[in-house]
Amino acid sequence: MSLLVVVGAVLFWAPLGGVNLDAMNGYGLIGVLPVLTLLGAALMVLAFLLTLAFSRPHRLLLTVQILLLLFSLHTVAQSLEAYARFPTAWQHAGLIEYIARTHTTDALLDARFSTPGFFAFIAFLMKAVGQNDIEPILRWAPPLTELMYLVPYMLILRVLRATWRAKWFAAWLFVVANWVGQDYLSPQAFAYLLYLYFVAILVNWFRHQDETTRRSGRRRSAETAERTGPFWRIYNVLFGPKDPGELPVPQVPLRERRILFVLLVALIVVGTADHQLTPFLMTAASFGLVVARRCNLRGLPFLTGVIYAAWVSFMTVAYWSSRKGELLGGLGKFWQNFNQSVGDRISQTSPETAEVQKLRIVIAVVLMLLAGLGLLRRRWRGIDDRVALVLMLVPFTTLGLQNYGGELALRIYFFMLPAACLLISYLFFPAAFDAPAVRDPTVRIRLGWLRAGRRRHWPAVLAASVFGMLMTFGFLTVRYGNEAYEQVHPSDVKAFDVTLRQTKGAVGIVWYSADDPTAVGGEPVMPWSYRSWERFTRTPVVVNRNNPADITRILTLMKAQGPGGFFVTTRSHEQYQHLTSGLSADYGTRLRAALAASPEIRVVYADRDAAVYALRKPPPEPNPPVPKPAGLGLRSSPWTPAGLIYLPVLLGVLMARELRRLRLVPAEYRRLRPLTVLTIPLFVGVMAVIIERFARIS
Repeated sequence: MSLLVVVGAVLFWAPLGGVNLDAMNGYGLIGVLPVLTLLGAALMVLAFLLTLAFSRPHRLLLTVQILLLLFSLHTVAQSLEAYARFPTAWQHAGLIEYIARTHTTDALLDARFSTPGFFAFIAFLMKAVGQNDIEPILRWAPPLTELMYLVPYMLILRVLRATWRAKWFAAWLFVVANWVGQDYLSPQAFAYLLYLYFVAILVNWFRHQDETTRRSGRRRSAETAERTGPFWRIYNVLFGPKDPGELPVPQVPLRERRILFVLLVALIVVGTADHQLTPFLMTAASFGLVVARRCNLRGLPFLTGVIYAAWVSFMTVAYWSSRKGELLGGLGKFWQNFNQSVGDRISQTSPETAEVQKLRIVIAVVLMLLAGLGLLRRRWRGIDDRVALVLMLVPFTTLGLQNYGGELALRIYFFMLPAACLLISYLFFPAAFDAPAVRDPTVRIRLGWLRAGRRRHWPAVLAASVFGMLMTFGFLTVRYGNEAYEQVHPSDVKAFDVTLRQTKGAVGIVWYSADDPTAVGGEPVMPWSYRSWERFTRTPVVVNRNNPADITRILTLMKAQGPGGFFVTTRSHEQYQHLTSGLSADYGTRLRAALAASPEIRVVYADRDAAVYALRKPPPEPNPPVPKPAGLGLRSSPWTPAGLIYLPVLLGVLMARELRRLRLVPAEYRRLRPLTVLTIPLFVGVMAVIIERFARIS
């Protein structure tokens, strides 16, 4: 088996030296990968799944195979490209550089400065280790992040009542099915890691102590209890007596549980300061686990909700004070938010890009359907997987918030993935416990390492192998389907360095789009503002679709930028406009030619990957000053001082209430009533201040 793994790895990596990235089309990287590379991926998948047919778990071999596949799938693009991928990652580098240089933030420059925890943390780490070049960090953040995800995920898996095959297959599938691309250097990636640890701590150490017994299920009358038939069989599967799908709760000393509770609060605080969406899902997950009787910290959802609401009210005021419509526009619009994240992402794309987008939808739908079947198969065996069900459903609660820039469906898939992978593994390996190995003398298999002892594992392993192959090739297709414009060339970064050297003041970047960016929420697909963030402004120009030589609008907007005005375009951005907005394949080339031929424009920098243009005689005005750091943009209201008093007291009372709960058995919970009564007026006061601030400041 080890030889098969080595052969697969060699076949995967050896042919990559001859890959021509310039030949990519709307299918992305999968269209230029060598056949031998795909064969190597298939062999690595086959080797892992054959390992599941062993009679006992070979943990070292399984671990090495998962790590090898993780490294292969999640670094293949980085190994082929000269610079770290994702323009957005380079923009995050600019936010980090700004904080490291100014030691503050400016929420007026960008909404992401309202939750600066992650950027400040990376800036601190870089300074602490003396690392000045962020490009290696950007390049290798995705595989490192994926590796870190596995640690809390394995903590979640360890508490489940499942076979070793189911747990290892779920961990393997978690690597293969995570094609969303949210593992680059970003607040979302870090907050997702916090979310996994948050859930892992809850399900490991804060579940109810009575989960070892079989539940009676929904009651039936004496008359209906004797009835049989298809309907009542289905009824019993859904609502009949069930064993818990989790192992008994370990006995942990009170002191350690209190430390773990404080760690939970720290995770929600850090997550709230890091990302705007993840704290909501932490709150929803804790609430769902409490309702499903899989968490005994009944006040935790209340505590996390207060922390989240308080941060939004006090610390992100610079964002919501001027974006009330954007913040509340999607509330309750479930279908509209979903459609903008799914259907609207396919319109106007090239046929190849549209097929990749549709394949992403197909994979997500298939995973949800298979997860549902896995849940039903376990219930058929009398097992109640409440933890997995809660974690599967919680991400869908975000549909009523907003469309999240058209990425809400991706985030839902991202957060339901841990539970979906687990439930899919149950579809293939549904048993609650590993059966003792019994050697059947009638079974004769020549290769000794394949003696599984029982034949019944083989149909499941074969079915899982087919599914694993399809998921692996699906990953390579959809994860790198946008690689034609997601890659960043060295010239892309150099272009913005050139603009900074050309002027000492503000830099006004004009960029072209086929559609109105204010309507579709677009940004230039470039590493803009990867440093000196405050000096850049970005002004889009909607070009003439049918005539690239018509540069009238570009000239007008360049003049409006004053002496620091530039027009910037890159090959990746041109590919984006072609593949997602329907411009012709040679539109960027013809537009560059028209700009270079104009007597009013001079070429500042140009090569095949990027170009910068400036006016020969730029106007002296406007010449805006470079903005000074404005911090978080905190603002006060008449009731704000009262809120700053009520809030810490409320949080202290809520924490004291849960810490005391840890000492009590359920029959003694009535002793928490004094703290509960004290909580009510404090909560009313804090909520009144939050509402007053929102009404007055916005």
